[in-house]
Amino acid sequence: MGERRKARRYELYLPVQVCLSRERPVEFFTGQLRDVSRSGVYFHSNVPLDAGTGMELTFSLPAEKERGTTVLVRASAKALRVSPLAGEETPLFGVAATIDRIDFIRPVISSAA
Repeated sequence: MGERRKARRYELYLPVQVCLSRERPVEFFTGQLRDVSRSGVYFHSNVPLDAGTGMELTFSLPAEKERGTTVLVRASAKALRVSPLAGEETPLFGVAATIDRIDFIRPVISSAA
């Protein structure tokens, strides 16, 4: 089976905060980002999700060498596939999600002294 992705994936190993906003009360948990593109992400989670689950993801991209500031990323996403990962001590799941909306938030740098 050939590659079906439309956008290039970048391998990243970063913590990601997952918010299930449709849950009441709102539920937060953390996962481990594995790769990201402009249209999707793949992360590991110890919380099992159902395919179709909507979520808000938040993570920080590392600082650029020339600018020295991190970029906060917030994305609305939906789980496409969730599969258990074998060989783990505690239950762990791989989550492939499509991104519906993504916002890049650069920190405000004040020049006031």
